[in-house]
Parts: sequence; C-alpha cells; structure tokens
Amino acid sequence: MWRKIGLGAAKLLAGIVAATAAVDLLFVVISGTPLRWVLPVPPVALYGPDPDTGYRHRANVSGLWLTEHRSLITISNLGLRDRNRNVDHDGALRAVVIGDSFIEALQVDGSETAAAVAEQILSRDRPGTEVVNLGLAGARPAVEVARLQSEGRRLSANAAVVMLYVDNLLSPTTTDDSEFTGYRRDGSGEYRLSYGFRGSSGYRFRTSVAGRIYYWLLDHSQVARIINARKNSGVLADWSDAAAAPAQRTQPSWSCASNLLDDQLALWRDGTPSEAHALATAFIRDLAAIRQSRDIPIIVAAWNIEARCPSLAAKRSALIEAMRARIERAMRRFASSTISPSTRATPSTSRMRRARSSSASLGVKTSLTVATWAGWIHHFPS
Repeated sequence: MWRKIGLGAAKLLAGIVAATAAVDLLFVVISGTPLRWVLPVPPVALYGPDPDTGYRHRANVSGLWLTEHRSLITISNLGLRDRNRNVDHDGALRAVVIGDSFIEALQVDGSETAAAVAEQILSRDRPGTEVVNLGLAGARPAVEVARLQSEGRRLSANAAVVMLYVDNLLSPTTTDDSEFTGYRRDGSGEYRLSYGFRGSSGYRFRTSVAGRIYYWLLDHSQVARIINARKNSGVLADWSDAAAAPAQRTQPSWSCASNLLDDQLALWRDGTPSEAHALATAFIRDLAAIRQSRDIPIIVAAWNIEARCPSLAAKRSALIEAMRARIERAMRRFASSTISPSTRATPSTSRMRRARSSSASLGVKTSLTVATWAGWIHHFPS
C-alpha cells in the first residue's frame, strides 16, 4: 500500500516538474522571438531590497515590462534603470537625475528615457558628460533624499537633479516608513529620515538566504515570475479590474478647477498645513546638507504644476515663485540650487517624439524636463 502511495506521489511530482519545465521552455521560446510583443508572457521582476530606500532595481536583470506599454527592460550592472557604466568616471562630468516612475520610464527603451536624451544633448557640448538615471517608481521625497545620499555618493556625482512631485509633501504617505524610507519626527520634534522598513518581516525575508533563493528563481524560472506576478496583483485581480473598467473610462484625466493649485500654493506661500510645511522644511534641509557635504549643485525640478489651463496661469506663476522664494530663503548657503517649472518643457528631439508616440502617457514621462536640462552645462564646474 505504502509502496503504491509513494509511487503515485513520485509520478505526480515528476508530472509537475515536467509540466513546469514545458511551460518554462514555452515562455523562453516566446521571449526570444517577436512573439513576445503580442503573446502573453510573465513580467520581469525588477525590484529587490535596499537598506537605504527599502527597494531598488536589481543589477543585470532583464525581461519584459507589461504595465502601460510592453517594453524590453535591462537593468544596468550598477542596479540602475540606465546603461552600463563604471562607478569611477575618470574626471568626466557626471550628473544624476532622481525621481519617480516619470524618470524611471519603464515604458520606453533605455535610450529614450529623459536622462538618456539629456546625456545625448549635453555630450554634444562636452563629450564624455554623463547623466545617470536614478529614477525609481513610487519614490517619495524621503526616498529621493536617501537615494541621493547613497547613490550620489557612490557615483561621485558632479551635479544632481531632484524631481519633486508637488503633491507628495501633502500626502500622508510621506511619513510612512513601513515599506520604504519616510520622514518621521525625532525626539526634538523635527522630521528626519526614518527606516522602519528594516525591521519588517518582508524586508528581513528579502535579505535572507531564502530571499536570495527567491530572487534566483525569479531570474531563472518563467513559472516563478508568473506566480510572483499573480501574488502581487491578487488572484482575482483580472475579474476586479474588468468590473471596474467601465467606471474608470468615464473619469476625466484632468480638469481646470479653480481650486486645483490652492493646496500647493498654501503650502509654499503660506506654510500651511503645518505638517506639510515641516516636511518641506526637512526635505530642503536635507538637500542643503548634501549640497554642503558633497559640494555639488542640486537642481530641484518641480512637476505636476498644471500647465494646460489658461485660467490657472496666474496661480501657477505664483506657485512657482513661492517655491523658488521658499527654497532660496531656506538655503542661503545652497547657492547653486534652482527650481524649474518643468511642465513647460516640450519634446525637442526626434527621439522624444518617438518615445511619446509609444504610449499616451509616455511623452509626458520622457519630456518633463529635457528642455530645461540643456542648461545644466552651466552648473558643472569648468
């Protein structure tokens, strides 16, 4: 009896292994041919743990990104959404660009991200100039500061551009450090970078031996990627997304409501609400500290300041001036800082036009600041 049970279990296990191998082989074949652009494939698992920000790209990972637009992504040898580089840059000028998914730009080829296009533009005047993409999806102000502290130092940057999404400082998630770096009040009541995620069970697992095995499977098994994607999205995600789709299609993507910029203007001009004001102060303070310790210019480029509504032009100008004045007051010693109204920028190269044509949101993601970045050259040392 036990022999039969054992034999049956062995056959079942062999069948599972054979089926898994067959599915893996099928997706490997699809991924290696043009069929990958039209047939279902498992999405690449790009992210892993990081002690400074909670998460980051994993070095030398490649595969298809399926969200918003299907694109082939390769993470660099340094674990960045960037081309392969050496850590040392032998005297060549190097800028780093820090932001969220708009800078990360997984929806386009690596050569069509805003940082890559900026590098091409700057290299015409100063050959060898580098612009490194430090974009990371979901990066909040605390993550951006922590990423500039760690990666900016590692890469010995000569200049930095920090993209600030103007609504982030008004969001309660800015103080949440359960998964990523956040701002939390210290004993004196001031906001400081906080790394509560380091004590979470999820982070401990991802940095353990079991976690390393888990990531190895994601890199070498298509079936593991399928299971991981289903875990992340939820077993019934397809059903719930289909049910919600009709409602989503009726929602406008933007509006020109008269109060659209009121909250941001109150924060930067009037210093209210007090919590957001304290967070903005901490953000600027930390950038100033990096500026002073590393002796590099830092450009703060704000985005999501609505530019499509003529009726909001006066408020938009007032908001930009308030942000500029606030940063200049707070960082008198931060002489090289500036703030750019980046949503005024428009694509100016054929590469950016191709990027924009790939996806509805794509052109915004790759063209936010390139028009202003052509002026970076004066921020580099002579």
